[in-house]
Amino acid sequence: MPEFLTLLPPDEARDKLLAHLPSPEFDSDSIDILHALGRVTAEDIVAPHPLPDFQRTTVDGYAVRAKDTFGATDSLPAYLNLIGEVPMGDSPSFEIGAGQCALIHTGGMLPKGADAVVMLEYTQHIDGAEEIEIFKSVADGENIIHIGEDVAQGQVVIPKGTILRPAEIGGLTALGFMSFACSQENWCWVDFNR
Repeated sequence: MPEFLTLLPPDEARDKLLAHLPSPEFDSDSIDILHALGRVTAEDIVAPHPLPDFQRTTVDGYAVRAKDTFGATDSLPAYLNLIGEVPMGDSPSFEIGAGQCALIHTGGMLPKGADAVVMLEYTQHIDGAEEIEIFKSVADGENIIHIGEDVAQGQVVIPKGTILRPAEIGGLTALGFMSFACSQENWCWVDFNR
């Protein structure tokens, strides 16, 4: 006796159903991101730029060239000349050379020439001198976030059909999205306005 019923897995059945439905079209209104909570994206949201868009530190410490700290220990520290401090929110106006370091705070932009950051806990400022003792060696790339490490330019950050929760809204604001075109039916299109 032949079977009259063919069962499909739920995902395949849903895809088959949606393939036969027309795409919804909605009228839209522009709303501020503060009112986007609970809305549903009507299209993929793509990152317009990488995040972060510069190399930054993940710790408070000293920006260094990793090779200048090779072999540094408590009993045999490395000594580096302090050439400045990286101001928060600004680009450093100097470059790290051989045997040099710069004070840097969490989230600060890594100066040119630096490829790692030594945590503050593994250093000591020598009184009366512009010299820093380094008690621990670091590897190239240690304690830093590279350009695009969190989000690559052109990456889909929020796919179509996603309900916007506080986490998604926070991510969108970090990328510079400030307003949305949304319909009365809670579908919305993202507008990139800075």
